[in-house]
Amino acid sequence: MTEKQFNDAMERMSRKDKQALREVYEAYVAFIYRVVFDMVDNREKAEDITSDFFIRLWEKAGQYKKGNSHLGYLATIARNMAIDHMRKYGREVLQIDGEEDENGRQDNKVISSSEPTPEESVITDMSIEDVLNILKPVYRQIVTMKVLSDMTFKEIAKVLDMPIGTVTWNYREAIKQLRRFGYE
Repeated sequence: MTEKQFNDAMERMSRKDKQALREVYEAYVAFIYRVVFDMVDNREKAEDITSDFFIRLWEKAGQYKKGNSHLGYLATIARNMAIDHMRKYGREVLQIDGEEDENGRQDNKVISSSEPTPEESVITDMSIEDVLNILKPVYRQIVTMKVLSDMTFKEIAKVLDMPIGTVTWNYREAIKQLRRFGYE
């Protein structure tokens, strides 16, 4: 969706045109989900926040000011919503019931789900989504914004509130890891 199309859709949404919301949703639901998922690292939470995102976008459409990059605008809102969610609910820790101790209390063991390294993964039969999930969250987020959303490094730096040099370095590191799996 171009800037002009997005601006038009936001104008129509401010007049309660549901078709405009549908157009924005179809164009950006995957992008918003990825931005949120990269932060909360939980499928159900990411789906909930993504749904809430589009509700908020609908409600605040009249406040939208045409600007430089609608992708940056959308990513900033999604990122802030994910941060708000994490502040409000924290990060959940997966626990498995263990054995009872002598006082009858559960001795729960915490399982940390660390992502496998590329060397531990089977290179064949991996989709790009599988490979992206192996990347560190910040790498995944930057690659998603750069490649799938066609954002510039400057826009990504602004959205993520990072120096542009850090963004480009992280992008190069992510590309190195992707090349191990045969992706260019």
